[in-house]
Amino acid sequence: MKLQLYVGFAAFLASGSLAQAACPAAQGVDIYPTAKVLPENLLRVYVYYPRSMSADAGLQHVRLLKSDGVTLAGVFLTNRADLWSPDRRRLTLLLDPSRVKTGLIANESLGRALVNGESYILDVSGSALDTTGCPLGKDTQHSFAVENADTDPPDPARWTIVTPRAHSADTFRVDLGSAHDHLSMAFRLRVLDKDGNTVPGAIALGPEEELWEFTPRAAWTAARYTLAIDERLEDLAGNRPGRLFDRPSDQAPSPWMQSLDFIPKEQVKQ
Repeated sequence: MKLQLYVGFAAFLASGSLAQAACPAAQGVDIYPTAKVLPENLLRVYVYYPRSMSADAGLQHVRLLKSDGVTLAGVFLTNRADLWSPDRRRLTLLLDPSRVKTGLIANESLGRALVNGESYILDVSGSALDTTGCPLGKDTQHSFAVENADTDPPDPARWTIVTPRAHSADTFRVDLGSAHDHLSMAFRLRVLDKDGNTVPGAIALGPEEELWEFTPRAAWTAARYTLAIDERLEDLAGNRPGRLFDRPSDQAPSPWMQSLDFIPKEQVKQ
């Protein structure tokens, strides 16, 4: 009886049924930027995994394909260690800057990986393993078209804001007019009160990372607030306010508006 049980258990292990039963249900990933049209000088792509991933779950499980299914080589910058967040759930894919930036040898000999007018598919394989040895189990693809290079740096003077009502917890909204790097939007914009203190609250991003939203933890007062803009804010091409990513290294940045002031509107009593 013991032998029969052992043989049966060994067959169960060999079938992979035990491993499958211990692993979560198949899951895909989230990919940023989410826009369906991206500039040919796109600098970064982010892949968000539902679980902490193993050391071999990086770039080798990601492909960039042309619309005809041909896989492109030499697109992403290869590092000795992939660019993971500390929890190993966000992988940053850096398009090779030497191909993105004009005037460099790689750009002149190979050109940019993305070409205006073409369409592409970013494919993330579900075979990547998490830290427990379980595969994601589901492939994820993000299709997008490519337009002209973005040579227009972020310009806060052209942003549109929706001023909240005083004595409310209305969401303060800022329309940046174009897609920006979503991590940059999360960390490089802050609302300050009249004393220069950061206002506590929650940040959210609108469709295709063009809209920045802030909901305060406490009600707004009818006082002056400031949207502070960090000089490291970037759009999808790595451009910063007053400064292009694709520029001579000794070129000084142009003047730009480093903050936007607003005063919540008093509500009109009926």
